[in-house]
Amino acid sequence: MLFSTKNKERRFNAATEMSALVNDEMQRDSAFHPNLGGVTKGGMSNHYPMTIMSLQGLGATDNEIKAFRSSWPRYRARIEEDLHLRDTGVVTEENWTEYLGKAEYLADFQRLFFEGQEAANDQTAYLMGVLEKLQYALPMGLFHPVIRLSFAIMHGDKGLIADALAYWAIRFEDMYKRMLPPRIDMSAQSITAEEQWLKVHAAKPEITRFGGSLQICEMLCSDTVLHDISVADEFFITEENIELKMREIGDRAIGLYLYEPALTTLHAVTSFQALADITKRVLTEGNGYRPLLAELWQRYWIWLTGLYIEKGYPKTLPTLDEDALAYLNAIDWADIASGIRKVPEVHAIKMVFSCKWLFEELDENPLFKASAINVLADHTHVKPVKLS
Repeated sequence: MLFSTKNKERRFNAATEMSALVNDEMQRDSAFHPNLGGVTKGGMSNHYPMTIMSLQGLGATDNEIKAFRSSWPRYRARIEEDLHLRDTGVVTEENWTEYLGKAEYLADFQRLFFEGQEAANDQTAYLMGVLEKLQYALPMGLFHPVIRLSFAIMHGDKGLIADALAYWAIRFEDMYKRMLPPRIDMSAQSITAEEQWLKVHAAKPEITRFGGSLQICEMLCSDTVLHDISVADEFFITEENIELKMREIGDRAIGLYLYEPALTTLHAVTSFQALADITKRVLTEGNGYRPLLAELWQRYWIWLTGLYIEKGYPKTLPTLDEDALAYLNAIDWADIASGIRKVPEVHAIKMVFSCKWLFEELDENPLFKASAINVLADHTHVKPVKLS
């Protein structure tokens, strides 16, 4: 994090497992506004640090990272010098929720969340306390804030974590509009995520809203009927079944992407990976945060089910036959990673990183590997995996 002119001191803890170049790029990026030009709500500027971290996670050399850097369009605006945004001192620990969604207080939020971490005896407790307030905007900006937070936590620097939380704070909008409904039958066992979507398919819901895929999904987040069918009826996510439901939901997210590769379905996967990463890290600290983690996953599932409806609630999602599995298993992850590192496309790099992480860290679902291969095939001469 680069502080305002009120405080020129630079605090940055380099990640020892990352190269000096990666650390330097991540530190320098803190000076730039995460939105496109710092004015619109577009997030292209925000892609830069996420792609650098993805490349690092995919084993990129410094030369490969420099090659990406040289190809990056410089749509970044400096927070202070270009946009004249400075820490006003107005936002405090006592009143910060009153300023959520106000982009002019970005520097205030950066300072607030950094100082909050510095003062906290328990970093996880502080982070989860902030997320309890920010969770209502979980899907905002196609989940870019939560994706950025995952990478910041992965790196470990408090300034980067503060930057990510500040980005989430200025993008804040309550997308759910109400408390989530409680389970109808507390004694019942949850059906699977696949069974739940089959029920949605059978109901054939009609969308009465109009707009692009992103806009419709954001509007559906506040639909009370969608809330009820997603998390209160026969399918539910609890503190006891988080790990199981994560794998089920991941299978739905990657299947929906393969059914219709698009910007929204791609971000369904990359945001799933980010939330899974945060969840796994928090759970290593104990079980005390399971109720809040379950609520975060409920909110993600509501959004994903809305996306499933927007995509026409298909009865079945793509599968892999024996020939496809044989082809897939003959390709090493190292070769996939090496290939995508040469592709100067931010979403492709991030998607392959997410699929590789999910396959290795969460669930060896072959659909993750198939998706990574097919992303690579979109940009190279690699043959795609044939889907059934």
